[in-house]
Amino acid sequence: MKIHSIVFVVVLVLLSTINIQAKNHIKIEEGVLNLEMLDITSDHSIKLEGEWEFYWNELLEPKDFRNNKSLPEPEFVKVPKSWTGYKLNDGDKLPNKGFATYRINIKKKPDTLETIYGLKISTVFSNYKVWVNSKPIATVGQIGTTEQESKAEFKYKDIPFILNPNEESTDNIEIIIQVSNFSHQRAGLQKPVYFGSYSQLKTESRKMDILNLIIIGIILVIGINHLNMYLFRKKDVSNLYFSILCLVMILRNITTGDRIITFIFPNINWELLVKLDNFSGFGTIPLFALFIYSLFKVDFPKVMRDIILVIGVIVTLLVFATPANFYGKFRMLFELYILIFGLYLTFGVLLKSAIRRRPTAFFTFIGMFILYSTAINDVLSSMGLIQSAYVAPYGLVTFMFIQSITITVKSAKAINENEELSTELKVEKETLEKRIEDRTVELQKQHDELIRHQEKEKQEGWVNSGVAIINDIIADNKEDFRALGSKVLSQVIKYLDATSGVLYMLTDEDVQEPYLELIADYGCSNEIRKEKAQIHITTGNMGVAFTENRMIVVDDVPENYIKVESGLGSANPEGLIILPLSIDENVFGILEIASFKKFTQLQIEFVKRIANNIAGNLNNIRMNENSAALIAKFQEQAQEMKEKEEEMRQNMEEMETIREQYEELLKKNEKNK
Repeated sequence: MKIHSIVFVVVLVLLSTINIQAKNHIKIEEGVLNLEMLDITSDHSIKLEGEWEFYWNELLEPKDFRNNKSLPEPEFVKVPKSWTGYKLNDGDKLPNKGFATYRINIKKKPDTLETIYGLKISTVFSNYKVWVNSKPIATVGQIGTTEQESKAEFKYKDIPFILNPNEESTDNIEIIIQVSNFSHQRAGLQKPVYFGSYSQLKTESRKMDILNLIIIGIILVIGINHLNMYLFRKKDVSNLYFSILCLVMILRNITTGDRIITFIFPNINWELLVKLDNFSGFGTIPLFALFIYSLFKVDFPKVMRDIILVIGVIVTLLVFATPANFYGKFRMLFELYILIFGLYLTFGVLLKSAIRRRPTAFFTFIGMFILYSTAINDVLSSMGLIQSAYVAPYGLVTFMFIQSITITVKSAKAINENEELSTELKVEKETLEKRIEDRTVELQKQHDELIRHQEKEKQEGWVNSGVAIINDIIADNKEDFRALGSKVLSQVIKYLDATSGVLYMLTDEDVQEPYLELIADYGCSNEIRKEKAQIHITTGNMGVAFTENRMIVVDDVPENYIKVESGLGSANPEGLIILPLSIDENVFGILEIASFKKFTQLQIEFVKRIANNIAGNLNNIRMNENSAALIAKFQEQAQEMKEKEEEMRQNMEEMETIREQYEELLKKNEKNK
């Protein structure tokens, strides 16, 4: 732990000493930087900050400055700063879209030898062209006075130029930079421009590149390590969130500052590069929220986590779905989002967890505090409020370093706990061996009992399932008892894995000797259907079952009792069930089932269970059919009576007519007399 702390302090000290900015405080005044008293070839580059000449809506070249009569009066503006923060003589702020020319003159000691100087220009929103002493030395993108002419591009450049005292005066350096912007909310020379010897500028750039690559390597290794930890233990999603954070921060490291990604993909789309830059900045808060929530759920309300995630998704969608010039209008809101919720995560959650002494909370808070401090520096720098290098990657390395210490502590603690547990288990093992033996006997008994219980449940389930199937068939066939009998018989035989069967019903006709009538069969030959279509209620085993109202199970079926026939031949069954169908001890039908195997007690129990339901429904359907027949017969008789009454009425009317005619005839005869 002490070693880790020492290394941690050393890393912080090293990071705090990294600074490519100039250590001088010389400012440009009214477009002139006086370096006559300064050794330009020293070990540090010079930041060209101060009052630059500024010509709004003018793209001036060196030749224009030779003809002073046609030049407009210059404005003197602060650089580095976006021109959207400038107020010209009319007092109005400049729009982000437009074009302008910047110019300074550097006064210095004359050179005695040919010297290679350089300019370090990082991000200019969004394209530019540079002249030094009337010579064009660099162009990034395409300068234009309209949006159609202008082409945005990012390039971090160390630009060399040569001063030769044998060819020209070397005591003055005129720098002219044309800038146009129609693509970004910020514009102009917002980032510092450095001047110095070209070798020094290159050395500083290489140091920064090496440092960035080291940081990327550290972040990548830690990210892969956390991803591996998640793959081996997926319950701990904090490792997954942290590995994703590492990838996003690598993305930020290569898309900001000197934009290493442009060296890998020199033709990368400008709009895409800006989106990746902004996403890697604004998209980290939701990831940190998920990571911290996975560690300290007790101190992190879920509703706050969801609010952070929803706003983060909205911000991300705006960044990727709209042009930079549009979502850049909301940049202040985005940065407030990072500021507010970053403070909440650091002090509202982690500090509270640390105060409550949650495991690893204190170290996580310290790391987050350092990381967030560097992030605030980057936000303020991007807003133009301060001028400093991007240092969030260093804060992230520090945060990750602390996290690695935390993980090491957790792992060491887990190993110690495992060792203690191993010792305890060894002692427990010695005392448990005897108890295990006794318990094994007891468990074997319980196991046997469980097997019996499971078997009983399985059998009960089999019976209940069959009953349910029969009930479904009955529910779907309540109009025709013959159709119901046929379907029930078929399903029962299939469920029992039997061979054949018949269903007889007591005839309801008024006959002297009642008999059983075959209403359904399954697997029977035509011969059986003809010979046994009707059976007297006292015939054989079926008669016994009918008369005594009891089920008969036969395991040894007589040889000539019944044969089961198929296209391959015929055979005698091994088992037979004769089941009376009765209601209130009144038998009205017989169900007979034959099988090539003897029936088990479970199958017999199943047949008993379904007997009453089948009997009741068959009887009800037959009674309903009889009732329907009687109703139809009554209706037919009523219709006949109605027709006869009508006929009698007509006859009476005819007789009344004849009587009236007869009376009239008698009256006529009396008059004639």
